[in-house]
Formats: sequence, structure tokens, C-alpha cells
Amino acid sequence: MGDSIDLSGDGGVLKTIVRRAKPDAIAPSESLPLLDVHYEGVLAETGEVFDTTHEDNTVFTFELGQGSVIKAWDIALKTMKVGEVAKITCKPEYAYGSAGSPPDVPPDATLVFEVELVASRPRKGSSLSSVSDERARLE
Repeated sequence: MGDSIDLSGDGGVLKTIVRRAKPDAIAPSESLPLLDVHYEGVLAETGEVFDTTHEDNTVFTFELGQGSVIKAWDIALKTMKVGEVAKITCKPEYAYGSAGSPPDVPPDATLVFEVELVASRPRKGSSLSSVSDERARLE
């Protein structure tokens, strides 16, 4: 633990495991793309928290690989397992880039997120069995 892994190959997305998941924990997949996460995001330069789910104890839900979150999250969260907590350092080109995300994230900001993958679920309307049945039908 504590070693950072370069997930993007260019230093743009670094992941450090803070707490490992249990060995039998599930990981996101095509059949389990809906992710629930707790997170706190800070500006690397100042250490200032710009976004968190911890204050109101909410869970943020998104679908992996759909471009609905910053690129770094799509890259990093697919490497996590449920119960894992990781620190993800994101260079601007994998976060909000030169535009930033006003007013909280300035242009060209490197961001550090501590993310816990709380759950990985199937899309609404598809059960695990229907997904595997469909995959078998397509094969």
C-alpha cells in the first residue's frame, strides 16, 4: 500500500490505495456499470476542499465509461473494487483542463480525490441474469 500506480501511462492519473477491498469484493464491469462513491476533492496546489460527499453524507452515483465524470474518474474507478478507498491525483488534462470548473476549480488545476467505491450495480431495468442471458444470446 502507498505505492502510486500510473493509470494513464503519462503521469496524468495516479492512484494510491488507501484501504484495500476484501479479496472477494466485486469490481465494476459492463454488467455492473452504475457506481456509488463517497469522495472528497481537493486542489493539489492549496489543499482546499472544493467538493465532498462527506459533509452531508450523500453518495454520488454515475455510470462508468459514459463521459459523465472527469476522464480521470472513468480511468481510475474501473480499477477499483467495492470497499476500496484510493487517492486519485488528476492532472488538468484528465480533470477540468484549461477551463477549470468555476468558481471552485481554477484553470489548469491538478486535483486530488480520495474516493471510496461504495457499490457497483447493474443499470436500471437489467438484472444480472438478464445481462448474462443477453450476452449468451449474442454469442
